[in-house]
Amino acid sequence: MNAFDLSPAQIRNRLLLRARQAALAARSGLPCVGECPVGAVLAAVVRVPVVPQVAVAAGDVVRLGPSDHRQGVRALRLRVVRVRADISQWYGGQWVWLEGVEIGPDGEEGAWRPVLARVAALPSPPA
Repeated sequence: MNAFDLSPAQIRNRLLLRARQAALAARSGLPCVGECPVGAVLAAVVRVPVVPQVAVAAGDVVRLGPSDHRQGVRALRLRVVRVRADISQWYGGQWVWLEGVEIGPDGEEGAWRPVLARVAALPSPPA
């Protein structure tokens, strides 16, 4: 039997099976069995969630430069309402979602907005 005898769904299922076998082998430390190398390549692409570590809490005011957030091209002051660690885990610990109220240059509160902020620009928790 070769690849031309299989339907696209069968090929996909076999690739998924190989990826699962490779992931199990990687977790358990056991060598791959059968045709694992293709699955090992797919398993290497799987990302592990990392929860970012920041010392920012509700009520804190943070200042972010233009390169420290992804929702604009100018500096931003934000009064944090919530840190969204639950949806921030897929950025490799480098970025975190903050929700808050923008503070204008005159000190007046502006619009509510979500902001994807660079973790390095925020205070880190004490060691």
